Amino acid sequence: MRSLKNHWMIPLYLLALGAGFFHYYTSGFGSPEPRIFRGVHLCLLLPVIFILYPATSRSPKHRPTWLDITAALICIAATLYTVFDAERLNTRFVGFHEVLPLEVVLGALLGVAVIEACRRALSKWFAATVVLVMGYLFTCQYWPGLFHFKGFSFDRAIEILYLPSDDGIFGFLTGISAEILYIYILFAGVLTATGAGDFLIRLATWLAGWARGGSAKISVVSSALYGTVSGSTVANVYATGSFTIPLMKKSGYSAKQSAAVEAISGVGGQIMPPIMGAGSFIMAEVTGVPYFTIIKVAVIPALLYYLGVMCMVHFIALKRGITPLNKEQRPQGQSLLRRSYFILPFVLIVSLLACGYSPSKSAFHTIWVTILLSFLDKKTWLNRTKILGIFFKSLVNCALIAAVLAGAGMIVAVLTRTGVALSFGSILVSASQGHLLLAMVLIFVIVSVLGTGIPTTAAYIIGVTVGAQALGNFEVSLLAAHLFVFYYAVLADLTPPDAVTSFAAANLAGSEPMATGIEGFRLGIAGFLVPFAFIFQPALLLKGTPLEILAGLASTGIGVVCLAAGVIGQFTRPLNPLMRVTFLASSCLLVFPSTYTLLLGLGLTLLAMLWSHFTAPPLAKPVKKP
Repeated sequence: MRSLKNHWMIPLYLLALGAGFFHYYTSGFGSPEPRIFRGVHLCLLLPVIFILYPATSRSPKHRPTWLDITAALICIAATLYTVFDAERLNTRFVGFHEVLPLEVVLGALLGVAVIEACRRALSKWFAATVVLVMGYLFTCQYWPGLFHFKGFSFDRAIEILYLPSDDGIFGFLTGISAEILYIYILFAGVLTATGAGDFLIRLATWLAGWARGGSAKISVVSSALYGTVSGSTVANVYATGSFTIPLMKKSGYSAKQSAAVEAISGVGGQIMPPIMGAGSFIMAEVTGVPYFTIIKVAVIPALLYYLGVMCMVHFIALKRGITPLNKEQRPQGQSLLRRSYFILPFVLIVSLLACGYSPSKSAFHTIWVTILLSFLDKKTWLNRTKILGIFFKSLVNCALIAAVLAGAGMIVAVLTRTGVALSFGSILVSASQGHLLLAMVLIFVIVSVLGTGIPTTAAYIIGVTVGAQALGNFEVSLLAAHLFVFYYAVLADLTPPDAVTSFAAANLAGSEPMATGIEGFRLGIAGFLVPFAFIFQPALLLKGTPLEILAGLASTGIGVVCLAAGVIGQFTRPLNPLMRVTFLASSCLLVFPSTYTLLLGLGLTLLAMLWSHFTAPPLAKPVKKP
C-alpha cells in the first residue's frame, strides 16, 4: 500500500469520515433503495484501491499516477450511472430490454476495473479466476457436454454483469458489503482503538500462561478471543503474533513451530463467533437463516477446532519439556479487573442479536457504548488521531472486501445464469458414486484448491455455489452444507503452496515460509476433522436433544484429542509408530455416528491410552529458560 504525501491523505481522510458516517447512519436508521445504496457504496470504495495500491512494483510509492486517477474516475462514473438512473434500471428485465451503448461501455470498463482492483490489492490468483470465468462467459457456446450453453452476445454478457440487482457487480454480495460489513469493520476498528484488543491479549496471557507450554497456549487463547473482533485470519496473526511468537521462541519452541502455532490459532479466529468475517453474513443472506442462529450453531465446531489446536501445542510442550511462563511474565488479575468493562461490548452485541435486532443495528448500538466505555480510562480516550485512524483503516479494509465481493458477484452471475454450477454439482454427485463421504472429500479438495491464494470469502462463495447443491442431494441440511464449505474455505489459508496465514506468521517469526506452511497444515489437521464430524453428527450443530448434543460433543472431542496425539506422537508419554496409528484410527472411528463404530472407537482409544501410559518411556525433562 502506498505511503501518500499529506496533501493526498487529506481527501482520503475526508472520504473515510464521509463513508464511515454514511454507513453508520444508514445501518442505524435504515438504508436507502438497494441499488442506490450499493452504487454509492462502490463509488466511495473502489477508487480508494487505485489511489492506495500501485499497479506494479515500479509505480510511484507516494502518489497515484494519471492511470490510477483515470481508473478511479471510471469507477465513479460507472457506479454513479446506476445511482442516478436507478428508477429506470429497477423496472427493466435482463435479457428483454435493450442494453444502451453507454451501459455496454461503462459495464465493460467497470468489469475490467474490478478485476484490476482485485489483482492489485487482493490476489493475482483471484483476479485470474475471475478472468477465467469471464472467458467461459464469452465462449460457453463452444464448450462440450454439461458445460455447453447457448451463449450471449457481447452486450447481453455485459448486461448480466453490470445491470442486475440480484447478482453481478451490484448484486446481493455487494449489498451485504454495503449494508452489514462496513459497520462491523468499523466496530472492530473502534474495539481495537479503545484498547479492547489489548485487553483480550492480556486476558489470554493471564488465563493460559500458568500452563505447561503456556506461551503457545497464550497464542491459542488470544487468537480465539481476538478473532471475535477481527474476523480476519491474517489480521489476527499480526495482531497477536507480534507478542506471542517471540514469547514462544523464548520458551523453547522453534521459529517454524512458533509461526505454525500462531497461524493455526489465527485461522481459527475467523470461525469463532460472534464475528466470523464476511462469509457468515453472506451465509445468512443466502440461506435465509438468521445470523444469530448461525453464530449459535457455530460455537461447538469452533470450540472443537481450538480443542484440537490446544492439544497439539500441549503435546508438543510435553514432548519437548517446555515449562509455563514465570509469574512475573503474567499480568496481575487486579490490573485486568480494572479493564474488565471491555467484556461488555461482546456481551451486548450477542444479547442484541438474541433479542432479534438486525446484525447492523446490533453493531450500531454497540459502537457508541464502546466509545462511552473508552472514557472510563484516560489512556483509552478517542482523540482526533485515533478517530481518523479508525475511519481510514475501516475505509481501506472495506474497500478490499467490496472489491472481492464485486468480483465474486461477477463469478456467481456467470455460474448461475449459464447453469454451470448445476453441472459441477452433477459431476460431483456422479464422481462420488452415491457415497456421502467421497463427495465430502471431493468438495474439501475443490475448496482447498480454490482457497489457495484466493480470499476466504471468494473461495466460500465459489465453493458453496458448486458444493451446497451436491451435498443437498445427500440430504445434508442447507446450513450444514454451507458451514462445511465455509470452514474449508477458511482452513485453505493453511494449505500450501500459498498458505497466506502461515506466510504472514513466518514473516514475524523469521522462519522459512514454505516449511512453516507445511508445519501449519500438519498441526492444523485436527481442525480438518471437525467439518466431517458435524455433517455425520448433526447434534454438533445443536440438532437434537441435550443428551445427544453432549454425547456428540464428547465423542468428537475425544476423537480430536486422539488425532492430535497421533500426529504429534505424544500422549501422557511418547508414542511409538504403532501407538500413533492406533490413536489415528480411533479418531476416525469416533467421527461416525453409528453405535458400532462409536463403541469400537472408544475401546480402541482406551486401549491406546493404557498401552502408551504403561509401556512408553518417561516424559522429557523441562527445558531451562534463558
